[in-house]
Amino acid sequence: MLSNIPFGEDIHYALQRYVTRRLPRPEKQVKSVYTLAQRLLGVHQAYSLRPLRDSTCFEFGTGRDLIIPLAFSAHGAQRFITVDIARLAKLELIRSNAAIISRLSGNSHPDINSLDDLERSWRIEYRAPADARTTGLPAGSIDCAVSVETLEHIPKDDIAAILKELRRIMRPDGLVLMQIDYGDHFKGFDPSISSFNFLTYSEEDWAPFQSRFQYVNRLRHSEYLKLFREAGFELLSDQPDRRPPERHILERLAPCFRGFSEEDLFTLGSLIIGRPADPSNRN
Repeated sequence: MLSNIPFGEDIHYALQRYVTRRLPRPEKQVKSVYTLAQRLLGVHQAYSLRPLRDSTCFEFGTGRDLIIPLAFSAHGAQRFITVDIARLAKLELIRSNAAIISRLSGNSHPDINSLDDLERSWRIEYRAPADARTTGLPAGSIDCAVSVETLEHIPKDDIAAILKELRRIMRPDGLVLMQIDYGDHFKGFDPSISSFNFLTYSEEDWAPFQSRFQYVNRLRHSEYLKLFREAGFELLSDQPDRRPPERHILERLAPCFRGFSEEDLFTLGSLIIGRPADPSNRN
């Protein structure tokens, strides 16, 4: 309902902020995302051919509170450009998380009193509204592209367009780090359902549950890998979180998912690591 009424976005934020109190995130949750960011930083160190201090990083799907850009900046990223299709970032949430991340990283920064302070003090450039399919950035200008639990909220054709644009703006030795959640996001509100519950719905039956606040494409791991390869990326590693098949899901599996292997169906998420493929090595 909120996604289809005037000022629905403002009401949605107010409910999260003052009623459900899901925002600002509790420090425990911020620490959890920061731990994920540290994992990504470790992967960057292992795979990147360029140190973080010399890297321009790029993120799409910023969200409200910029934990990933703040973490990368706190650990020395030279520059971090983050874009979002809507201007969702809230200064009060960013300020709260910046204080926590400064403490966790052991690197102090001046207080953030405006979004301009992000660029001055944290080397973070926030662009919104901005379209990740057409960034306007120069070709070969990005060293590392990061995305955390964003791709699952984007339609398949738009993912293909975003990855094509990433391939254009990445340096030849650049790195992509994409953490994707393949599970049913309603599990977060209803613990009684399976993380794969949405696989029992046809496209028609699932459509009423979609909204601009909670769109989920339901793509499986193999489909993402194919999208990356078709966009011109060499996959260095993918780290799928595979779970045991659930018989009650298989018994009610929607026809549109019956062509997938059980391993593919019951993969809950993955970290996909890649870099632009050498065109001379492509068939």
